[in-house]
Amino acid sequence: MRIKKGSEVTFHYELRDDSGELLDSTYGGEPVHYVHGEGEIIDGLEELLEGEEPGFEAKAEIPPEKGYGVTSQDLIVYASPENFDDNVEIKIGEVVETEDPNGDIIAFRIVEVDEDKVYLDGNHPLADKTLHYKVEVVEVA
Repeated sequence: MRIKKGSEVTFHYELRDDSGELLDSTYGGEPVHYVHGEGEIIDGLEELLEGEEPGFEAKAEIPPEKGYGVTSQDLIVYASPENFDDNVEIKIGEVVETEDPNGDIIAFRIVEVDEDKVYLDGNHPLADKTLHYKVEVVEVA
């Protein structure tokens, strides 16, 4: 069976950055399960897997536009330290969550802290990155 919209797909992957550093891998663990065409994985991977079948293996270089996007300055904001709950540790690298106007949860990384402002970045950590994938389709239903 070939992968098409609505297919239930199981695959393994390995993700590396431009320098070859391993960022994530399912090899040696559980593969990923997703429904093709539902936006559950990045566009570049969906395009790569479209029409393929179990046993398909490939390596692909996926540009930011087909991966986690390019940095949006609209997602870099600041807040006063008083806006944070007492249980939130305000330090660079920490991730905090809030709701957008639609009630959806948005995660922000703290990227800078000064006396009266906490700078937050809501862009995906892999925004602007070219992604290097190795994939292997295990099952298509």
